[in-house]
Amino acid sequence: MVIAVWGCIAACGGAAVSTGVLPAPSAPPAAQLLAQASSPTDAHITYQTHFGAEGPLAAGSRYVKKLWSGAGEIVLKPKLMASLRETDTFCYDLCPLNEIIDGQDRYMKSDQSSWGVDQAVGIDTYAWSAILPTSLGQATGGRVVGVERIDGADTWVIDADMPGGQAFRVWLRQDDGYPVQLTSSPNQKTPYLDLKVNLSKFDRGIQISIPPRNELDPRYWGTEYNGPIPLDGGMVTIHQAMYDCNGGDYWDDSRSDGYFVLVPFTYTAGSNPLLIDPAVWTLYDTFGHPYPAEPLGSAPKLGAQQVQAGASRSGSLCFIIPWSQDNLTIVGALPGGLVTHFVGGLRRPDASGTANPLGT
Repeated sequence: MVIAVWGCIAACGGAAVSTGVLPAPSAPPAAQLLAQASSPTDAHITYQTHFGAEGPLAAGSRYVKKLWSGAGEIVLKPKLMASLRETDTFCYDLCPLNEIIDGQDRYMKSDQSSWGVDQAVGIDTYAWSAILPTSLGQATGGRVVGVERIDGADTWVIDADMPGGQAFRVWLRQDDGYPVQLTSSPNQKTPYLDLKVNLSKFDRGIQISIPPRNELDPRYWGTEYNGPIPLDGGMVTIHQAMYDCNGGDYWDDSRSDGYFVLVPFTYTAGSNPLLIDPAVWTLYDTFGHPYPAEPLGSAPKLGAQQVQAGASRSGSLCFIIPWSQDNLTIVGALPGGLVTHFVGGLRRPDASGTANPLGT
């Protein structure tokens, strides 16, 4: 499936009352107005995006437009934070998504999931960030095209170019320099950029909090590892999970109350002996429900022991997970802090009952 993006961000939920753009007999230079655009402490934001979908989503036509929209609160001082609610018409239920931004951390969840988090997310990731004064200050080629009264406030209407060359139009309040609306320039739209963003309800003292740890997916509780985990005196490697606590490659469906997950470990000692404590490991589902290890199965078990210097020891822990859960993370309460390893979803068995090693 190929998705071609045709951007269009527009105000949603109550259009601004406007007089239309009128000539400006005299005005400060556009570059000065853009450079001096003022940042509110906080504001309400609304936005929409249209996508042109090709391939199967087009249902026989060359492309079909889909709508992505959002609204919420943003805080700009002392740092960027936001609490947003987004939907899109790619899904029958509109795929509602909740989003919290904390600087470069971006928390996201659907209505049926726990919170996930992406880190080191740049401000340019958010199309609506074009309206922020930090972005407006980088604009070039500006000119004042008129004045317009929006929601009782007189604004300067300015056309300019973003650093990437895309043309836009922005409305700045004349009394305080706050940006209240941004669109792509009416006569210079491109297939990939057709913007309209609105800010309103400024400086209300909005406070935004990040999700508490107990609402995060457990894979984000500590430091996540996909390879060897360093220990004081060695390391531990968590291998691909299996679904038979006897160590076989087959799906053990002998219990009606859940399914088996076998997590294999290998501990490797460095120059000194290394202690193994299996009690530090617990398996969690995506909502943070714990599943302790069970003394079941005939696969070699991970037991409390000491690994001699330079040696390795392997063993497994067996867990029973309800059939309703298939997004699992193992969490280790190690002396240096929590570590996590994404075990993954169910590896569905093939016709012979063998679990697919690729996880499909």
